[in-house]
Amino acid sequence: MNNEKLENLWQELKTERDELRVQMHLAKAELRDEWEELEEQYAAAQKKFDDVKKGTGEMASEAKTAMSIIVDEISTAYQRVKLRLRQQ
Repeated sequence: MNNEKLENLWQELKTERDELRVQMHLAKAELRDEWEELEEQYAAAQKKFDDVKKGTGEMASEAKTAMSIIVDEISTAYQRVKLRLRQQ
């Protein structure tokens, strides 16, 4: 995975997060708890993303692959939150 593709994935995740943050003020407490957990995961992923962007070589390639998996997992969780918001 190249830097540009990883950067695009991260930007899409950030956009998705920003849209959900706007909607969360209306959410029920249970959904807010899930959101807080996702925020912790996002913060950890942000640190890893920054570290991966600085890396080079084979290790960086493996880290980029791992980072794309993390982004996909958080994005899937965001989709679940969006669905639950629509059901409220």
